[in-house]
Amino acid sequence: MFVRRSSTIFLAVGVLFIALAALVRFVLVPTLSKLPGDLDVNPVYEGTGTLLNAEALQTGDIANMIASDVPVTIDRHIYVSSTDGDTAIAHDDSILAAAGLSVPSNHTYALDRKTMDATNSDAGEGIEPHSGMTIALPLQPDPSASYKYYDATTRTTVPMTYLDSGTVVGRDVLNYSVEAKGILRDPAIAGTLPPALPKALVGSLTRLLPADVQQSLGGALGQLADPVPFTYTAATRINLAADQTLGSPIDAQLNQEILANVEIGGQLFPVLSVLSIDAALTDQSISDAAASAKSQSIQLNLISVVTPIVLFLLGVLALLVGLLRRRLRSVAPSPVSRANVSVR
Repeated sequence: MFVRRSSTIFLAVGVLFIALAALVRFVLVPTLSKLPGDLDVNPVYEGTGTLLNAEALQTGDIANMIASDVPVTIDRHIYVSSTDGDTAIAHDDSILAAAGLSVPSNHTYALDRKTMDATNSDAGEGIEPHSGMTIALPLQPDPSASYKYYDATTRTTVPMTYLDSGTVVGRDVLNYSVEAKGILRDPAIAGTLPPALPKALVGSLTRLLPADVQQSLGGALGQLADPVPFTYTAATRINLAADQTLGSPIDAQLNQEILANVEIGGQLFPVLSVLSIDAALTDQSISDAAASAKSQSIQLNLISVVTPIVLFLLGVLALLVGLLRRRLRSVAPSPVSRANVSVR
């Protein structure tokens, strides 16, 4: 009786362990394999920039209008404020800081926590409409996939060009490049720039342009209104190293230039570079990103690979023990048989 009962227990435990392995692998893992709701990181870029002195520009002090090779920092705060199923409300807040300049720029996105692209659900008030990657790539990004990137400066979506794979601080990464050009549409940056300038001042600025541009402009400046309205354009280039497991940025370089243009005959002519930045993530930010990716990868591996395998093997072992004990019971001689053998 005891052998039969124990074999039944082993068989039941084996089935339970195998069921738990399937539950972890096919239910729990997909639930956890997406953008975490507690994401909160602070990457910092450092570099140099060429900046416009707005006060000097307004007064016509052309000699002091541009500050070149000024140290700049970009402090980003990337975090998730809430989640609802597979939708996350993510924030990408940044502050561009230099001597005498501080420009905050805040963006809020509704993201699909699995694809990391824009969600199809109702975004809600305050959410910036977009399409493409913003704060990271999806988990285990595919080098053959045609990812797109959302450039918040121009509010356009552009291709992400896969370059190659590599290693950064011990993490395997996929390297991408991004180039975006268009009309400046970030209101935070546009708000720091003059919308128009007196025609006389614009004429003085054109003398700083290359000879071929001056020739193209010709006498067309005389046709412009006074003050002359500006149209600002931005050109951004990003080199990104994304973690091969998590898709999170490990290293990045940023080059960005904003030009003031005048429109003549439906064509934009650049007059002045008002902002130029060449920056990269600091060593500390790279180290922090790599350490965080390593920790999360270990946890993900334990949950998605190690735990299901261990539970499955324990289940199989319990089933084998249960079957073996039941078989031994079935082949063991009964007490009556043993008695008959003894009498003979």
